[in-house]
Amino acid sequence: MKMDCTRRNFIKRMGWLYGSILLVPACSENATKTRADAAETSTLRMFTKGEADCLVALCEQIIPADQDAGATDAGVINFIDRQTALRFPNDLPIYREGIAALQATCQKQYGLPFEQLDASTQIVTMQHLQAGRLAGKQWESASQQSFFSLVRNRTMQGFYGSPRHGGNKDYVSYRMLKLDYPLVAGQNRYRKEG
Repeated sequence: MKMDCTRRNFIKRMGWLYGSILLVPACSENATKTRADAAETSTLRMFTKGEADCLVALCEQIIPADQDAGATDAGVINFIDRQTALRFPNDLPIYREGIAALQATCQKQYGLPFEQLDASTQIVTMQHLQAGRLAGKQWESASQQSFFSLVRNRTMQGFYGSPRHGGNKDYVSYRMLKLDYPLVAGQNRYRKEG
């Protein structure tokens, strides 16, 4: 059996082989991961899976995905977890007490944890949380406004900050803002549209 082994055929066959190898992992991964799975696939240091699920839902309401990436796409939960572990361990009690109180409030009022509520109910709940108007004994030891401010601030930092700190995965916010990346301090230029 004679093989037609010209350089052109060899390159073409190697391209098919290489392309096939690249497709195997893509086919085996579940391409339709849900937002709730984001916490499951990360390697959390400070938060339980349940705590992370609640935080993911909060962060996603603060910076929701639309035509651009949201907090989950940017890996904000990883940023919050990493920064809590490395730089702000004193924030952990605020997160834990706030999450526990929020979950107790939602269970009592709706029979569901916060992350399972529909988006409009989550938003109303967060508005009450921000204003300090959620009722219940569980809030006697936890400050609603401190908890909300902490989550909001860390969400913004994780979304808009440098990826080297654990958030802004794949420079999603830089692309949304049309900023050059990677950023070099003092050297960033805005791209001109069209």
